[in-house]
Amino acid sequence: MKAVVFANADINDYSFCEEYIKDAVVICCDGGMRHAMKLDITPDYIVGDFDSVSTDVLEYYKKQNIELKQVPCRKDETDMELGISHAVEIGADDITFIGGIGSRMDHTMANIFQLIRINKLGIKGKILNENNIIVLSTGKTEIKGEKGDIVSFIPLTPEVKGVSTYGLEYPLDKATLYMDSPLGVSNVMEGERAGYTFDEGMALVIKAKD
Repeated sequence: MKAVVFANADINDYSFCEEYIKDAVVICCDGGMRHAMKLDITPDYIVGDFDSVSTDVLEYYKKQNIELKQVPCRKDETDMELGISHAVEIGADDITFIGGIGSRMDHTMANIFQLIRINKLGIKGKILNENNIIVLSTGKTEIKGEKGDIVSFIPLTPEVKGVSTYGLEYPLDKATLYMDSPLGVSNVMEGERAGYTFDEGMALVIKAKD
């Protein structure tokens, strides 16, 4: 089951959302309801403490007979974490986070690191906005795109060993990449498919555009 979890970070161009929400269960976290409103869709579930959503939007969705899970404002989990937990509970095996990359770097990093959490559960995931598609890689990742697309490989462990690439302008062959080195930043796709394989470690693979 595919699930899309909407959080509250700003989205200026919604055109990228359609392909991800198609045939997916939609979960809105608190202020993420505003994105469902802009997309003219009805979420399947709503979770959060509702401290970051407007009263009008909240009342509108309360009238739609949607399963709603409200929690106290003083809580240990972020709203995004609550949404991801709900996706896991209902059996999602592929989760896309939208509205999780914003001006608050602490929230953005915490949301990105949720990819590690769901990976431990055997669940595929990605976090994205208009300019970035971010996935966690633990050994092999293929990227689909177009010639000239920018792809970066960011180690999440002190070392990522045995890194090899295909379909990228700047190749690697059994290289070791380090968390404190930007060597893997801004590679370029040579065609519609590219990828990374490696033997040890964990990394983020980011397809990015300005």
